[in-house]
Amino acid sequence: MKTRRSRTKLDKMSPEALDASFPSARYFQVHFEYLHETINELKQQLTQSNQQIAELQQQLQAQSLGEMPTVNYAADTKSTGNLRQS
Repeated sequence: MKTRRSRTKLDKMSPEALDASFPSARYFQVHFEYLHETINELKQQLTQSNQQIAELQQQLQAQSLGEMPTVNYAADTKSTGNLRQS
């Protein structure tokens, strides 16, 4: 029922009063320009963040590989000169 009352009020309003009751087209233009700029800034920040994450992952991977001891079994074998041969 409230919808009908609202509609009848809108139907009875003059075009000038009706125009004054809604925001202007300029309001929406400014609002959408702001949203567009904000979205572009967020995209740039997301790209930079992804790039930083990729660099950090590479650094972590390089560190984890560098910290692991390398085992060279051929160099670790010692001559067994003092063992008795039977």
